[in-house]
Formats: sequence, C-alpha cells, structure tokens
Amino acid sequence: MKIEKYPCSDLATLPSELGQVVRHPSAAPTFKAEILSYWDGIASWQINGETGIGWFELHRRPFVGNEIERHLLTPEALLCFQGAAACLIGKSKDPKVLSEADFEAFHIEQGQGFVFSPGVWHALPFPVSEKAVFWVIFRKGTAQGDLQVINLEKERGFQFQINLGL
Repeated sequence: MKIEKYPCSDLATLPSELGQVVRHPSAAPTFKAEILSYWDGIASWQINGETGIGWFELHRRPFVGNEIERHLLTPEALLCFQGAAACLIGKSKDPKVLSEADFEAFHIEQGQGFVFSPGVWHALPFPVSEKAVFWVIFRKGTAQGDLQVINLEKERGFQFQINLGL
C-alpha cells in the first residue's frame, strides 16, 4: 500500500481556493475602547438557511489515515478551542480523479481555524496535543444530509501520513 507523506505547513500558506484562515489578526482593530478590541470581517461566507454549531473532541492518534470528507452545499468553519492539531485538506475535485498531489497538511493552534469552501476535502484533524476540542459551524443538518466520505485507500490506492516537522 502506498503511503503519501505530507509535511505540516504553516496556516498562513493555506491556498485561497481551499478556504480562509481564522487566526488573531495582525492589522489594527476595527474598533478599540478601554475594555474592547474588535476586528470585523476576519473571515466571511455565504450560507443558505439556518446555521448549526457542533462540538467535537479528538484524542491523539497516529498521524496516518485514509478517510476524508466534504460538504458540497455549504462552507464549513472549523475552529480549534483547545489543544493543537494537524489537518489534511484537499482540493475540491471529483473523488474519481483525486491524487496525492491534491492534498496539503496544515498545523493549527488553539484559537485558530479554517473556513473551508464548499466541496473542499478534509480529514478529521489529528491532535498534536493529547486532546483537541473544536467547534464546527455550517448549515444546520449538514452532518446528516450533506456529508460525502471516501476511503482513499479503497478509492484511489493510497493512505496519507502527516509529518509534523514543527
């Protein structure tokens, strides 16, 4: 079995076609007062319908996998609230033509995240810490009605391995 190895890149290098980075802004706040600093528009999206917020917790496991998922009808915000993780993200392509070159791995810390464009492939994050906690925000009902999961080993003949190299 072929195992494709992906170095873990800095979040700042996320290609815009895959989504937007959510992290502490480097620009001046939109509004600043004695007790508040507020940055507007650090990420944006178009979503049809009611929004749902999910919570999930992951425990550290080997950085090898074969399952990826995507949502065709909605963007997805994935925000890390505890711990740190490595995330495998792939281009929005028909699963029959996905290749090893379509994926990249990124490191996210507590307080950071992504807004994935609709159709972008991603694996469950791999905690770097013993445990990582995430909020996932997308159209309500997405997990039940807009979830496509594939096994890369069965469908495309390879697994992935994330190399932290941090």
